[in-house]
Amino acid sequence: MINKYYINIQLDEINNAGSKAVNDCNQILKNNGVKPYTLNIKKSGNKYLSILNKMIEFEKIKKIEKNSLLFVPHPIYINKKYYIDILKKAKEKRNLKLVFLIHDLDSLRKMFPESDKEFKHIDDTMYGIADYVIAHNRRMKDYLIDKGVSPDKIYELGIFDYLTDCETESKTIKYAKTLNIAGNLDTGKCKYIKELNNLKKDIQVNLYGPNYDENVLNSESIHYKGKFPSDEIPYLLDEGFGLVWDGDGINGCSGNTGEYLRYNNPHKLSLYMVSGLPVVIWSKAAEAEFVINNKVGVVVDDINDFNDVFDKIDEKTYYEMVENTKKISEKMRNGKYLEQVINDILTTL
Repeated sequence: MINKYYINIQLDEINNAGSKAVNDCNQILKNNGVKPYTLNIKKSGNKYLSILNKMIEFEKIKKIEKNSLLFVPHPIYINKKYYIDILKKAKEKRNLKLVFLIHDLDSLRKMFPESDKEFKHIDDTMYGIADYVIAHNRRMKDYLIDKGVSPDKIYELGIFDYLTDCETESKTIKYAKTLNIAGNLDTGKCKYIKELNNLKKDIQVNLYGPNYDENVLNSESIHYKGKFPSDEIPYLLDEGFGLVWDGDGINGCSGNTGEYLRYNNPHKLSLYMVSGLPVVIWSKAAEAEFVINNKVGVVVDDINDFNDVFDKIDEKTYYEMVENTKKISEKMRNGKYLEQVINDILTTL
């Protein structure tokens, strides 16, 4: 039987040092019989010892049992100049089969212009050495094919799972003309946030997250609810819709981060849905297709369009969306979307 591993980054001896999305994927892999291949990374302490530690730890990848299947979160931001080349050499030396589970394609996202060259190298190398790629959705799959990845290597995730004990069946969701936004509220990084002041005043907005500035977000329709850990927010969202948006303005998702929605699965979408909330999403986002097909929300070109769209949604229709959302929520909180892809890949071995 083939050995199956996933790369697990343990940072300064703290478990689950990565993002919620990465940690959840790791747990789902573990639940499905894939063993952690742990790299113990030291970031604190002496700078030069830290650099040496990273090099030594990543070199361990070359010692994985021959002919193993290795799941790799993509990208790995620690040692990003180095790790993808290590993987390439390890694949050749140990005859590994590499499964890249894409969290982001930074050469496409273009969020870090100072690192564009590095991220292009990382992504281009991944396209060439991957035996399997877990893409977010159909649009990302098409993008990968354009980059030269064989279609039969690509598996679509559909939506990111979101592991939580929050059971939506016991929650009471309120029909309301309310948009919920959970995440970084820094108006410098998420420029559209500032324009929420200009929304039609009968649209209420609930904000959850860090970097809230009451001097900037001063509309009476905006309500700051506080900053909470990712595992607590699903218990708090209980009315209206979750907003899946990014970029420079409310009249469309422009700019690099906005345009990226044409390809990626925002983890924010998973958060809202696991909470039992239908969503409002940009009409040109890749996941608009998922929302429409599963009847779990509405698509708009402009956030202000939500005003008229909501007026055409009666309570019966809204609660049908809520019930559809709860069905998907049950799958997500139990890791069923990634589990299906893992099983599909394992059947090819």
